[in-house]
Amino acid sequence: MNAQIPDDMALHGARALLAPPEQTLPHDVGSSQLEEQYLFGFRNSDTRARPFKLLRSQVLKQCQDSGMKVIGVTAPSPNVGKTLVATNLAAAMSRIADLDVYLVDLDLHRPAVAQRFSMGESLGIHDYLSGEAPDLQSVARRINDERLVVLPGFRRNVATGELLTSSNGDALFEALRALPQSAIVLIDMPPIFADDDAVIISQRLDGYLMVVEDGRTTRKQVRDTVRLLEPTPLIGSVLNRYRNQLFSDEYGYGYSYGYGGYY
Repeated sequence: MNAQIPDDMALHGARALLAPPEQTLPHDVGSSQLEEQYLFGFRNSDTRARPFKLLRSQVLKQCQDSGMKVIGVTAPSPNVGKTLVATNLAAAMSRIADLDVYLVDLDLHRPAVAQRFSMGESLGIHDYLSGEAPDLQSVARRINDERLVVLPGFRRNVATGELLTSSNGDALFEALRALPQSAIVLIDMPPIFADDDAVIISQRLDGYLMVVEDGRTTRKQVRDTVRLLEPTPLIGSVLNRYRNQLFSDEYGYGYSYGYGGYY
């Protein structure tokens, strides 16, 4: 783990994130826009939200049992649905009473969370990490009237590994850990084999979820992912586009919790 101590200015700027969600700059997004981006997690009565509510319950139980707060969502390779899972899981979690949810886009080369929430170009997490944004509060957006705060990313030509290990990177994670007990943080991570960013991020996490695709992700990729991210625990896996209808739901999601449960 990076042992660099955040400087006072970076830490002060990061702690601005501790403002209550209702004081965070709002971002209004319509239901039709959310549906276009396959975001159903806010809709308690929508059957398409069911997979994410089931996942929500399992993840929250593990967090309550073990004291976890900062959880990553990753995948061995791109384009298997990790951002879809991260955004819908965050949305579903935010409907739990008295729970504040923070979703941070740290897939710095291919940020996609902003697009899911129909956000236009603005200050993003890259700008905070590089010192271009004064604090995290200038980056954070509260989605509608929900208890979900998003720290989006936008494409920048930056050295991502250097940003993640900078004093601002340290201050970011210290601020996330200093959030009240009622808060949970989801990190949309890069794919494991894209570069070493995911490994750097994993050292700051309490645990992570792995999204894999039926018929595409290999057993070797799963094993290599677990090995690369050790000692950070794999707390669960989501099997996307699952073709075995005996065990999956009608929208193509299967679930497993713990190491290698479905292999």
